Amino acid sequence: MPLKNIEQPEVITVGKSTRLRKYDGKYEKLLKGYQDPYVYQNSEGIFDDDKKPDLNYVKGMCEYLDKAGELYFIEVEYNGRFISVGDVTIKAENPPISIWDAKYRGIGLGTEVMRAVICRLKILGYKKVTGSTVYKWNIPSKKMHERLGFVVTGENENEWFYDLDL
Repeated sequence: MPLKNIEQPEVITVGKSTRLRKYDGKYEKLLKGYQDPYVYQNSEGIFDDDKKPDLNYVKGMCEYLDKAGELYFIEVEYNGRFISVGDVTIKAENPPISIWDAKYRGIGLGTEVMRAVICRLKILGYKKVTGSTVYKWNIPSKKMHERLGFVVTGENENEWFYDLDL
């Protein structure tokens, strides 16, 4: 949870053409992304198409994440304007990142965003990221965590749990 008396920024610049924009309550924007099987399998661990996230699921998820930390849309500049391609929540325990738009996966955007998460957590006074959960089939997320210095601290049948000292 964010420290008291530190307001969530409206925008965090991540890169030359990438930014995080504060969640504005418009959870409907996430629905299309979370109905992509790649997203709901790798982000939510859902493999049953009959249980894929619907609008109520997305609304509940956003309400929870907005209270648990600083929820942002991941935006990239495209044709002179910023478009939402994912979401991230800045929080010290299991900060989730989801890239909804397939053309922005595998190009380092998640790594760039996680670096911004780490930076913001340091500004907020946190000393550690704990319990960052990665499904064992999500190899790109595993590689990103390890590239950034996260260390496996536990696992179960389906997940690895990572920590990072800040």
